[in-house]
Amino acid sequence: MKLGTAPAPLAILTLPGHRPAPARIELVYQPATGRLVRTIGSLVLFWGVLPLVVWIPPHYPWAAASIAAGAYLAHRVWTGRFRVRAFAGICPRCEQELSLSPGAGISLPHTLTCYSCHFEPQLRVVLRASASEGTVEHWDADCVGRWGERWLADEAYLVCDTCRAHHPATEAARLAADEENERGSLLSRLTAEGDFLA
Repeated sequence: MKLGTAPAPLAILTLPGHRPAPARIELVYQPATGRLVRTIGSLVLFWGVLPLVVWIPPHYPWAAASIAAGAYLAHRVWTGRFRVRAFAGICPRCEQELSLSPGAGISLPHTLTCYSCHFEPQLRVVLRASASEGTVEHWDADCVGRWGERWLADEAYLVCDTCRAHHPATEAARLAADEENERGSLLSRLTAEGDFLA
């Protein structure tokens, strides 16, 4: 990713013991030189005022706060390799919406907190794009779930109701999902008829 671009990669939210949930994120890469300048700037600002705040009573808390604030902001600026433009996602455990404020600096994978169930799913970016080729794949090869459409923010995704695999809802992916759903319903009807005959 280059500076100033905001691609919307396919992202997932993972939580141990739960199926991954779809997410949508737009990121802007922050180059190392810019992060280094802002890191040094925050250190110079907070540690530079240290000789002034040490004279304000009570003396030691202000000095300690200045040192801690400079170190915290420097660490936060340096580790934020990406700037968030937009985010939409749901918790893999309780399926409530998660929030990530625009302008936040993050690195990937990024841990979010769900304020509904109080678990902490991780945001990961998926690099495979099989749905753009007109195919949809399940996370589990033995999955027999049905594909359905689900909206995240203003973008439609095809989501499996069993394994929660998801792909952007392009026209080719919708056709592939409809074909798979049709084959699945045919197989389930034939299975029901076979059970009846046996």
